[in-house]
Amino acid sequence: MSAPRRVGFLLHPGEQPAVPEAVARANARGFEAWTAVDDVERTVAENAPGTVLLVTVGGDGTFLYGARLAAPLGIPVLGANRGRLGFLNDVEIDRLPEAITRFAEGDFRIQRRALIEASIEGGEPLRGVLALNEIVVRARDAAVVRLHVDVDDDVLGEFDADGVVVATATGSTAYALSAGGPPVDPRLHALVVVPLAPHAVISRPVVIPDAVTVSVAVLHGQVFVAADGRSMALLEEGGQVVVRPGPELEVVRFADSPSFQSRLRQKFRFGVPHKDFAMYPENGDVADAPLHEERHATS
Repeated sequence: MSAPRRVGFLLHPGEQPAVPEAVARANARGFEAWTAVDDVERTVAENAPGTVLLVTVGGDGTFLYGARLAAPLGIPVLGANRGRLGFLNDVEIDRLPEAITRFAEGDFRIQRRALIEASIEGGEPLRGVLALNEIVVRARDAAVVRLHVDVDDDVLGEFDADGVVVATATGSTAYALSAGGPPVDPRLHALVVVPLAPHAVISRPVVIPDAVTVSVAVLHGQVFVAADGRSMALLEEGGQVVVRPGPELEVVRFADSPSFQSRLRQKFRFGVPHKDFAMYPENGDVADAPLHEERHATS
């Protein structure tokens, strides 16, 4: 007897009322449905055999959490947006039942995105921490730190700065973008190294292949290390963070999923002339929006 095919729903706390229709749709299509709200890591591990899709319901943080759990298990992920920005999520929550039907009918494609894996050397060793967005090495307080950055044992630079961000292509539109890095299409196999407020103003973000090993050593000062916003460790002088290629994540996409370029326009107003386009429909394509159309700001 073959193992049952399962669809899992990873829910941000409080989102249980958002998924009954989607769960019913999965059951009607022959899937066993399970949900994870509390003790998520154990729930996902126990239900991984036979699971062909993990749906994350929440904001970008929920998607990142699901991605870190699903990628090593080879489970594709679909993000349903219930957050404010939802840059990483592919469908809005009201379209989730339809998305489950389309998945069951094979009307989807897989986009592969690379994770990175970080380890700490010096201080208390820590290994195997995954991130889909970025690893951040940043000064613990207002003091400037000096960081030595190698790429495959070749010196990239020494930076007197507030810190350094090592971001994936997916994470290039998160912290790295806010720190002045370029947005990178997640289909590219690339990393972005972004110095944070460097004293040498000539220092600029650098785009490198994602198949390399990036080492960030603390030459002066004290830093904290974070992966996708989660604190990993504190490091003193002599400590080092090593970032290596991690597992690939399979992201479920549809033919009408918004492109990377349209997301930049819709979510960040990237490339939109401020003089001519003061306000736009929140969910529409700005290229089709009439001039000077008003919209209410959302929190």
